[in-house]
Amino acid sequence: MFDIRCGGCSRLLARVSGCYTIQIKCPRCRTLNHQKAESLPKAPPSALLGGHNGDQENRSRAERIQL
Repeated sequence: MFDIRCGGCSRLLARVSGCYTIQIKCPRCRTLNHQKAESLPKAPPSALLGGHNGDQENRSRAERIQL
């Protein structure tokens, strides 16, 4: 979880986890705070293998290089 704090007065505004985009006005100082996630979620294993659903895992390294 990440703490979202006001850029004007450092008051804790929210706690978030995962991907997020948040825009929140601080009730104390009325500063409009806008935060975006800094990184994308991790890709599923099939995406790392080019979408072949793991069929390349059963081949030897030499066979995979020749493709």
